[in-house]
Amino acid sequence: MNFNAELYSPSFIPLESVKIFLDETLSKLYWNKSDEEEVVLDVGCGPGGTTSSLVLPLFPKLKKVFAIDIMQEMIDLARRKNSHPLIEYNVASIEDWSTVKHFEGKITKTVSIHCFQWLKNQLKAFQNIFRLLKTGGEAVIVLVLQSSFFATVLEMQNNPKWIQYFQDIDNCVADSHLNNHKTPYYKKMLEDIGFEILYSKEEVKIDVFASTEDYKRFFSSICVLVSYIPDAQKEEFKNDFIQALLKKNGLQNIGLPFHTGNMLELIIRKKINNIP
Repeated sequence: MNFNAELYSPSFIPLESVKIFLDETLSKLYWNKSDEEEVVLDVGCGPGGTTSSLVLPLFPKLKKVFAIDIMQEMIDLARRKNSHPLIEYNVASIEDWSTVKHFEGKITKTVSIHCFQWLKNQLKAFQNIFRLLKTGGEAVIVLVLQSSFFATVLEMQNNPKWIQYFQDIDNCVADSHLNNHKTPYYKKMLEDIGFEILYSKEEVKIDVFASTEDYKRFFSSICVLVSYIPDAQKEEFKNDFIQALLKKNGLQNIGLPFHTGNMLELIIRKKINNIP
């Protein structure tokens, strides 16, 4: 996966929809209220901004947060910019059991924010989370189902001006976008594994950015197509990509750029003795 870690997080600016879910929704559901000392796994932590600023404060009784990401660049950045005595950052993949098996049965809570849409084998990832959780342990998952960003990636991949650079590549567009998966698809998958669905909400979210420059920096950093463009043309491609994305989304009435995506928020629990 070719994300640009430095562009992704020059400063920590969480998406508003993520902030509302973690700060407000979870509190209303009393998800973080527990008498036991929590051992938390953050899956797809990126450069650690969400981990240190939003996940860490969720848990008043916290023993440790293990934060993992598949990209060494992201982990290096997290260790430099978002270190904390209670957070341990490591390179690992939730799809690869060999990289996470040492956590088996030890995790009380798992958090994964905007990671699962990038995974090629979501079933394996959910199965691995199930194995890592203690009995009765819970997970919060937020993932993108469909989005204007993914639609723009597909559009630009087939743009006659740029198509020569994108033959037989992995565009990292989510299967849920390509196959139009909705909540029932994930509910069945999770229940078949042995999870209990405590909360689910599918909703189109609008995230407003502070400036066009922030918008360009963020979406350029997660557009894998950029890595296939010759250096001399990268800036031109980024500009074309952002213009196409803006065309799909438009500007708010106050002139700020925004992104729309159909998001799925989940809270799931590893059943106690497999009894609902």
